Amino acid sequence: MRLAQPWRNDLRGGTEAALQGMSTAVAPILLFVGLFGSAGLSAGYWAALVVVALVPCARLLMGGQPAILSAPRTASLATYAGLVLHISLASAGPTAQQAASGLTTTQLLVGLTAGSLMFLAASALVVLAGALRWGHIFKMIPIPVSVGISNGTALLLVWLALVQMNRGGAPAVLSAVSMLLAYALWRWSQKRVAWFANMPAVLIAVACGVLLTSVGNTAAPLGTAPQVMADTQWISARMWATLQAHDLLPLLMAGLPGTMTLALVMILETFTTAATMESRFNLRSDANRELIAMGTANMLGAVLGGVPCTGGPLYSLASWNAGGRGWLAALVCMLFLTGLLLGIAPWLLALPAGLIAGLLLLQAIPMADPAFMERLGRMLRTRQWRGEGTADLGFWITAAISLVGVFGNLIWATFLGIGLSSLAVLKRVSGNLTAQWTYLDTQRSRRVRGLAETTELARAAQSVGVLRLTGHLFFGNSLRLRQQADELDDRARTVVIDIAQVHEVDPSGIEALGGLIRSLQDSGRAVVISGLQASAPALQRARNNWAAVDLQVDLDRGLEACEERVLAHGAISTGTSTVATHHNSLLQDLHPDDVDMVLGLGQRRDVAQGAVLFQQGAPADGVWLLESGKVSILSGSGPLCSRLATFGPGQFVGEMGLIDGKLRSATVTADTVVTALFLDSQAIATLVDQYPAAALAITRNIARELSSRLRGTAP
Repeated sequence: MRLAQPWRNDLRGGTEAALQGMSTAVAPILLFVGLFGSAGLSAGYWAALVVVALVPCARLLMGGQPAILSAPRTASLATYAGLVLHISLASAGPTAQQAASGLTTTQLLVGLTAGSLMFLAASALVVLAGALRWGHIFKMIPIPVSVGISNGTALLLVWLALVQMNRGGAPAVLSAVSMLLAYALWRWSQKRVAWFANMPAVLIAVACGVLLTSVGNTAAPLGTAPQVMADTQWISARMWATLQAHDLLPLLMAGLPGTMTLALVMILETFTTAATMESRFNLRSDANRELIAMGTANMLGAVLGGVPCTGGPLYSLASWNAGGRGWLAALVCMLFLTGLLLGIAPWLLALPAGLIAGLLLLQAIPMADPAFMERLGRMLRTRQWRGEGTADLGFWITAAISLVGVFGNLIWATFLGIGLSSLAVLKRVSGNLTAQWTYLDTQRSRRVRGLAETTELARAAQSVGVLRLTGHLFFGNSLRLRQQADELDDRARTVVIDIAQVHEVDPSGIEALGGLIRSLQDSGRAVVISGLQASAPALQRARNNWAAVDLQVDLDRGLEACEERVLAHGAISTGTSTVATHHNSLLQDLHPDDVDMVLGLGQRRDVAQGAVLFQQGAPADGVWLLESGKVSILSGSGPLCSRLATFGPGQFVGEMGLIDGKLRSATVTADTVVTALFLDSQAIATLVDQYPAAALAITRNIARELSSRLRGTAP
């Protein structure tokens, strides 16, 4: 019987996720061996089995998002391993067999036992945060914090790899370097040969390391270690009773800061994965439900002897790109990796140092943030150590966290990052991104509207949302921008987002703006972006990522585009009426004979839509009396010109030349087909010379009109 298409997609997605994430499945083994030597091999193997086979299932049963696959993440794993090491050093066990880390075997067992209690407490804190509905608060932790922790963990893995290479000598160095070269060459080939994309680069690198080790006999086995098997002796609940022989309170107090840090890192990893899936595929997830599901599953893992397991971006992206969407993909991935771990158990005792070093380096590569590394490389090439704006601020915060994470510990690094980022947010956000939705009842274009149009726009004012962004878009306020979609009036069907006053932006801000646009579009709303040409260059480069967006030169034109949509939906004609020339406001209070005389001096003209009536900077050659159609008064030239006003039937333009005789101060273009009477300079001179009373009345009408316009622009 042939499987339905969604099931086939889930099978393919789960398999692809397992292939891409094989190296992370053995991460607990690698890190335990790297930190604790051969004594940590058996405990790491059991922890890997628990975290691969049981914790993901528990998370799904608790209602976690099925498209987000769980995996052991290096940052939380390193935090937990550091917690175990810290407690081990704080214990006062008898001296016994020395582990490679300098700990006694007894101290290591005490550290693992007490560490599992701390892990249980950290998981309970995560559940509590979800139950109290604090998910959205934790989502506001800035990106540089998680990036800095990730980079610091990558440096830690590199250091552990160097330790293994030093232990294994030249053969270990050769194996590790060969694995890195194989990984890089395969990634390079994947970009040029489509078939190569079917085979993960990590798998090729591991195969290269195994082949080189076996051919060259470069193995430097771990030596004597407990038998590697799925032994229930490592179930934490069974070991907790042994803590009665120790003074438990000092151990728990020593591990308390690490417990809080571990909970925070687990939350960060979960939300960074959710944010990645949301930004790339618009996959929305409930933050509080994810915390409860992930925390509960990890409580089970802590009881059974596992390690932290959070949302895995590598697994999730690979599964989604291969078509995996449901729980079956997670199940297939779990079964595949469990079989892998069971299959390699006999081989782990002879695991060569070079292969361990290579695997640690391969783990470090995806941990390092690409944007951070690109910026660091550019700084080293150009020797320019300081940049400008919030992007530079985020870089140095990330660098500080990374260094403290390596030379201090991840506990200090996490709180340092939160502190620095909070100061940056307080400094920047206080005067930036003063964004709030307004509507057509307070914002309107400068285009002149008829009575029917004005009435319809007033009735449907809430159908157009207006968001004016100012200042900086950066990691400190990117979440605030994402939340704007939820604050928009439900009646709004069209929105205009003005970014003309956004003069600085970092990658987080660009991603947040793109996410806002996609959220609005997914809810069925049309999106207009105004002011792009005047905004930050980074936003201009990002325009290609905004699909189906109407770009307008400024907010006035953006508002007009939205108004036209509203009027079209209400079946209101935007055609213009006609006002006979003798009723034009320029001729108000003139004697009928004088009106007829003025009309006789003028020239009737028809102007095509889009044509220019007169250009800014040109000599003033007359005044236009509009009979039908609409015109715009523009300041400046080219695509960045701004509209000062629009005029329609019964009004006049070009009168300033009559007042001061100087060059045109603005450009006037026809928004529609225009019919007008043009009084040129010769006709005006005739009026002044032969009909001074009529000329005086016209002058009074011009003064009255200018006064009305000034009052209309007053606050």
